[in-house]
Amino acid sequence: MKIIVSGRPVPKSRPRLGMRGRAAFVYTPEKTKAYQQLVGWEARKVCKQPLTGPVEVSMKLFSRSRFDLDNVAKSILDGMCGICYVDDVQVEVLHVTKQAVKNKREERAEIEVRPLEKTVIPSQSQ
Repeated sequence: MKIIVSGRPVPKSRPRLGMRGRAAFVYTPEKTKAYQQLVGWEARKVCKQPLTGPVEVSMKLFSRSRFDLDNVAKSILDGMCGICYVDDVQVEVLHVTKQAVKNKREERAEIEVRPLEKTVIPSQSQ
């Protein structure tokens, strides 16, 4: 399954702490939440039902700005959770690359999700 999310890839921000009166609460910043929802909408176009076994995910990230790969990958994985796979704990292989682009219109994330074909490695006898 190949998913393309147009626009600048957004890193997962750290949860924030807020106060309502004397009660504290933790929330996800709006920019992160909006990007995860965008990823989810694009994923729904190609993922008709979640995979249930181990999966492999490949991401190619194209952006004009600098970012940490792991934070963007987390944002994308969370956005696809429950849509392309039941839970992101199923992701056993993850490939992530980034490439600089000069034009804002070229910014995007290209994501491939597929079942992981496990190969049996024979044990070595001593």
